[in-house]
Amino acid sequence: KVGGTIRHGNPYLLSMNLLNLDGWAKFSFCEDFLGCTEFAAQVAPIDPFNPSLEKLGVICGLQSVVGRMQLNARTAREGAATVKRTIAVIALILTQITGWSDSAFAQQRVIRESSRNRVPARLVGARGPQNMKSASHIQLQPGETIVDEHVEAETLAEGEYIVDDPAHEPGLVSGGCGCGGSGCDSCGVGEYDHCSTCSAPTRFCICFPSHGWVHAEYLLWSQSGMNLPPLVTTSAANTARANAGVLGLGTTSVLYGGNDDVLTDMRSGGRIRFGWWLDRFPGLGIEGEYVGLGNASEDFFQQSTGNPILARPFFNVLTGAEDAELVAFPNVVSGSIATSVTSELNGAAVRFRKQLCCSTGCGYSEFCCQTVPTSSRLDGTLGYRFWELRESLQTTERLTSLQTANNPGSFVINDRFETRNQFNGAELGFLWQGRRGWWTLDALMRVGVGNVHQTVTISGNSTINDNGVVTNYNNGFLAQRTNIGTYDRDQFTMVPEFGLTAGYQLTKRFRATAGYSLIYWGNVVRPGDQVDPIVNPNLLAPEVNPFTGALRPQFQFHETDYWVQGLNFGGEFRW
Repeated sequence: KVGGTIRHGNPYLLSMNLLNLDGWAKFSFCEDFLGCTEFAAQVAPIDPFNPSLEKLGVICGLQSVVGRMQLNARTAREGAATVKRTIAVIALILTQITGWSDSAFAQQRVIRESSRNRVPARLVGARGPQNMKSASHIQLQPGETIVDEHVEAETLAEGEYIVDDPAHEPGLVSGGCGCGGSGCDSCGVGEYDHCSTCSAPTRFCICFPSHGWVHAEYLLWSQSGMNLPPLVTTSAANTARANAGVLGLGTTSVLYGGNDDVLTDMRSGGRIRFGWWLDRFPGLGIEGEYVGLGNASEDFFQQSTGNPILARPFFNVLTGAEDAELVAFPNVVSGSIATSVTSELNGAAVRFRKQLCCSTGCGYSEFCCQTVPTSSRLDGTLGYRFWELRESLQTTERLTSLQTANNPGSFVINDRFETRNQFNGAELGFLWQGRRGWWTLDALMRVGVGNVHQTVTISGNSTINDNGVVTNYNNGFLAQRTNIGTYDRDQFTMVPEFGLTAGYQLTKRFRATAGYSLIYWGNVVRPGDQVDPIVNPNLLAPEVNPFTGALRPQFQFHETDYWVQGLNFGGEFRW
């Protein structure tokens, strides 16, 4: 029986009363949220001629001290013989509970192992590793420690212990409640190297990292809207041909464009992070990451035989006033106009991850009304970051003349604006993780500093069918020979990233997560900003010869800021 008040009884019947003393012994302990599965103890030096046991501490739980046991005994009547028998009984009790040899109770800190992954304990010290179960008669000497088989042999400082718990990387040595403690930089697996036999000449071996993680997430993100100039307009019926679709008039309204809320809907994507701790470099790991936000598109289409009126507005440099190209007008032209906008974001990173500090302890859980293990850790990351944002804007007109007698024919006019932003730079970040029982909270802050390579490609073409004679031209409406081409340049920029993720430990190795992410990217080029709505009509196909007037539209880099943010849902597996 463990717990409660224990009085006189037969010391050999462990399921009943435990101690044959005049006094009494009380074992009090509390389970953590995961349950108390293992115990260990630390005892003070015992004088065989002094029958008092001064202290007996019990460590309970998967991570830290959550229970303590105090044993106070009165002087036994039978003198030294009774005291020796009492000590033997206590050692027997703790041996049955922990499965360890009684030689562990000699002024040494005892480290417990996980009951779900039990392995033989080892005695480590100046005499080297020895099997405890086959060498139970060995007495510990100063500087010797009992450790788990999966942990490097090392001497632990006061207050340190080794845990096999999902709150830490396997084999991580934890210090006291503060970042100044020792042991926060050890993550090695020591002598238990899974690849130690790979050098055998006749053996084929595939070696996997000993300790690693994979974190996959579904992304539900939205991005900052793309700014577009007014691309399609309409006018009220009976509007004069000269005023049809012209901006600034009371009879004109914008059907598409003229705002910055294009492509702002939520979109799906995915992110995966994977890495492992480097066995030969304690506390140091390497991590890779890929982020893909699925291709998003927004389409607009409108056609008319003349009513309603459709037009494409522009500023006429020849007249110095607002004007419009007709797409559909009664008895003049019928047609359709289609606009498509696309956007795609991808990113990748390779970084080193270093544990900077950690702390462990106990806390009270209001949820389960008892103490639970708590911990926190701070990791630093340094590596390489890549981002790519590809976007496009395309407009297509299909026109048919309704003046078959004087001006027959049909037209197909295309404008296309494409942008690509590629960021390459160094990334510095910090990752904090706090645990309380089964719950976790991660806070992430990173910043990429480097170069963004901006590329803008403008193209256009027109096809004119004049009574069966088809002629192709290499210009459209807003894409003319004055701005068609590919332009690129390099700019310095910064890309900060923030994240907050809550997790719940479903199993020892698997954690379900949900969180929020925000990424900001300065100095990017987007298609709508590269459109010049100022046009010289003499450039429209077929171009007037001889050409007169200003060379417009023209190209000039226009930058803006870009951000993407949203929710993340996923799971993390660690081994």
